[in-house]
Amino acid sequence: MKSLDVWVQAIINGIALGWLYVPMALGMTLILSIMGILQLAHGEIYMMGAFLVYYLTRQSIGIYPAIALSMVVMATVGVILERVLFRPRANRDVVLTSIVISTGLTLILSSAAVVGFGLYTKSLPFLISGSFSVAGAGVPKDRILVIGFSVAALLLLYGFLKRTRLGLAMVASAQNREGSFLKGINPNQMSMAAMAIGCSLAALAGALAGSILQLQPYMGSLPMINGLVTIVLGGLGSIPGAVIGGMILGLLNGILPVMFGPAVAAVAPLVIVILVLLFRPKGILGHD
Repeated sequence: MKSLDVWVQAIINGIALGWLYVPMALGMTLILSIMGILQLAHGEIYMMGAFLVYYLTRQSIGIYPAIALSMVVMATVGVILERVLFRPRANRDVVLTSIVISTGLTLILSSAAVVGFGLYTKSLPFLISGSFSVAGAGVPKDRILVIGFSVAALLLLYGFLKRTRLGLAMVASAQNREGSFLKGINPNQMSMAAMAIGCSLAALAGALAGSILQLQPYMGSLPMINGLVTIVLGGLGSIPGAVIGGMILGLLNGILPVMFGPAVAAVAPLVIVILVLLFRPKGILGHD
């Protein structure tokens, strides 16, 4: 029988993990909804954002300004990638081409990180030091701050999509690309905006993860998989679904290792995804 403090620690870790998955899943959902592609190099954008924060902090820039700069830089990278690599062109299978391009981009970015930073793990400065006690369990303050950053990013994204002209245009484009084009909405501009926001969210997720975990050139693979699992659970194209999926996956990854060990914890989320797809193929809140 596990003590109460162990369960409290597991739940808090699971919630923090879930909110780390949410920015990643939100960016992937936005890109998928508006561009109609699965950006398989999103994990490497996450990784590059984290390493950019590491480089900036080594230049005596504070962790918070470094995160903000990383988000801006990776948003710019997203615009360039959309314009040069991912923009749909005539006589081209967009889905297949995007898979090939993003797979190649994954190899290029991970190799560049190996050349630039080496294979040894790195670490970022703590967002905040210290901890406090909850039911006898020591809860690091940086976990709570990670949750706060992710919640703030979600609220800002939601407000942007619901309260601004560009955001409303992006929602319209996601719902009906052809119809929105007839209304004068430029689909290329929507795609650029989606890629920019998605890459900036990936950079935020990478920086937050790097502040509590470690950095290495292949750190993007697992978050990419978790992001996919999150949007499949929550429902493709659904922002609330991405949040729900992230919470489910995070709690599973936080609690199951305590209950059944790491082997079961690694397999269980995939089993749950299969069951969700069997009984509700569009996910919990997926669009019909």
